[in-house]
Amino acid sequence: MMFKTAAKEHALEEAPKESCGIVVDNIYYPCNNISDTPKDNFAIHPKDFLKARSKGKLQYIVHSHPEGGDASEPDRKACKATKIQWYVYPLPQDIWQIISP
Repeated sequence: MMFKTAAKEHALEEAPKESCGIVVDNIYYPCNNISDTPKDNFAIHPKDFLKARSKGKLQYIVHSHPEGGDASEPDRKACKATKIQWYVYPLPQDIWQIISP
């Protein structure tokens, strides 16, 4: 999964804020996190969402947890609402978690 390298780099650049992005055709599209609390949450900028969507079918939503930790209950609920898989990257653990809707 080639997108993981780009997503990890984005997560490291954005720390201590959560990074977020969208994967289309195994290409990671970094997005701006417009959350009011970007150290604890993410919200993808609508223009970034539309740009990624224009490239093809959305495969995954990706975001980081700069302080580490598992996917949260709000992550799981939001994933279910989007109806696509999510990847969560907790930086300190340097692992990938997958959430399925």
